[in-house]
Amino acid sequence: MGFANPAHGGEVKPTPVSCWFFRGEKLELQQTCTYRSRSWAGGWAASLHWEDGVPTKIAYGLQGRGEKPCEDTSVDGVCGVTYFRHPTTLKRISEVEGENRFKESQPTIICIEIQDKSVCWRR
Repeated sequence: MGFANPAHGGEVKPTPVSCWFFRGEKLELQQTCTYRSRSWAGGWAASLHWEDGVPTKIAYGLQGRGEKPCEDTSVDGVCGVTYFRHPTTLKRISEVEGENRFKESQPTIICIEIQDKSVCWRR
């Protein structure tokens, strides 16, 4: 899923965004996070700094010396799977709908799921 992977490098300066933590489909936490990211050909990395001080590191694609540690995306070094949620209902939406919303610059919630837990942020 290369939704945040432009063909050229780039950087997103620290930006406040809405963040959510789900256990299964149950919302456990909603806070404002500070989102920051860097991208390069073949990969990107981002960080979420939650209001309560907890940092979360997210990585996709090629990292470090051209290694791809996960098939999809990782959260704090653990491989996960990307999916999308609707920005008002918070319900899961299809990959096609999520990618279309993303391409059309419509508000979209991006999530990374690891086992039964998901870290999500609004784009």
